[in-house]
Amino acid sequence: MTVVQEEESSRFSNIIVNISTVVGALLGVLFILILLAAFNVLNLPLITDNFSAFIGLAIFGFAMCMSVFAIRANFQKDFKWSSVLTILAIILGTLAVTEVILVILADLGIMVGIPGITTYPNAFIILSVIVFAKWISATVHIFVKI
Repeated sequence: MTVVQEEESSRFSNIIVNISTVVGALLGVLFILILLAAFNVLNLPLITDNFSAFIGLAIFGFAMCMSVFAIRANFQKDFKWSSVLTILAIILGTLAVTEVILVILADLGIMVGIPGITTYPNAFIILSVIVFAKWISATVHIFVKI
């Protein structure tokens, strides 16, 4: 690869990473709208009950985190998998998946709900805190090379 091709590839990668950051922020706005609908502050057409609100939060939460971290990992050469922020994001993602699985199993009656974790107002808050912490760590990871 020549120097010119490498510079063009680097420029393209930076454009994709910057676009993915904006997409992540827009998905974050949708996440907040669904969170408001979950607490009955806002009416959204597809959010009819707590379960649909929780699934919407899970989908948009994972999408906003993926748009920042996964795209950056694919397009930037200097991405470090052993970084503190990357490891933190992996742990937070695992916690989020665990929370979603526990709430779905409890809601379907397959498992007894865990008080304070799988009950709906708390589940919304727990998932939101995890998602925003993961998104913030991913966004910081873009600008701070750790």
